[in-house]
Amino acid sequence: MFDKTDNRAAKREKLKEFYLEIKNCKSCRLGELRTNFVFGSGNSNAEILLIGEAPGKNEDIQGKPFVGQAGKLLDDLLASIGFGRNDVFIANVLKCRPPQNRDPDITEINTCKGYLFKQIEIINPLIICTMGKYSTQLILETSEIISRLRGKVFEKNGKTVIPINHPAAALYTPSRTELLREDFKRLKQIYDVKSKNRGFSGDSNAENKGTESAEPADSIAKEGFEDLNDRSMQEVNVPDDKKEQLGLF
Repeated sequence: MFDKTDNRAAKREKLKEFYLEIKNCKSCRLGELRTNFVFGSGNSNAEILLIGEAPGKNEDIQGKPFVGQAGKLLDDLLASIGFGRNDVFIANVLKCRPPQNRDPDITEINTCKGYLFKQIEIINPLIICTMGKYSTQLILETSEIISRLRGKVFEKNGKTVIPINHPAAALYTPSRTELLREDFKRLKQIYDVKSKNRGFSGDSNAENKGTESAEPADSIAKEGFEDLNDRSMQEVNVPDDKKEQLGLF
């Protein structure tokens, strides 16, 4: 009989194998400029996937996502709802840092997005939390600005998508920190409802999370939902490589 432990281990190995396949990618000019390829890190069986935009200077140096000041704020926001990095998976639209931390351009996004879609396919999260303009527009296939999408909840490709402001925005505009805290409370409430309905299948971390009052969470989970057309996750062909360890839990 195929047990949950086997399934969890299989996901982790698939994610590691995928990393090894793509970590030397030079499909766009950013591959020539980077210090490190930032694949993402966290729980390969996570029920929540957080997606940022692109690595910054600190991420490029360390090879891990959200390790600068925005990362510290993200850790604090996760802790405020009883989560840590070992409970979620964190990735970016781009895997390499754009020069001077400029915004990703459309060519880079189109070149790199298949890697993100494959990560989503492997992890198969219940909830995707898009942080900022670029991840939100990519996942929801929209050109709508983030301020009009934040606070709403979408169903896309069988996943619940929750757009929020990028944590870095709060570093420049501190008033947005409270909005982020509200968004993370909402994220936790929706997670409680969704994970309970799913029966915590295939996720040992979800089994360790308490389900708080389902009634108010249920009403929040239903509020603001919008259905979007499905899009199949892309497969990508990339070169093989040797062995290396990931920051996976």
